[in-house]
Amino acid sequence: MNREKNNIKTFIKKECANYNTGYECDGVMMDRKLHQWIDTDYANKKCQVVNGKKCTYYDLCLKPLQGSY
Repeated sequence: MNREKNNIKTFIKKECANYNTGYECDGVMMDRKLHQWIDTDYANKKCQVVNGKKCTYYDLCLKPLQGSY
């Protein structure tokens, strides 16, 4: 039985490749052509989405999946 509630924190924890323990972000960003880079505005900081802010990686890669949960 899954005891975690289905909310944004659980979704990020399960699906975000940048997730680290404590909702800390690795900061690896990707564009539509799959080019990757480290964004120092996000790296080693608390997850922006969990804090109610915008995240480029989340918008591009995870938001389309969210409707499937």
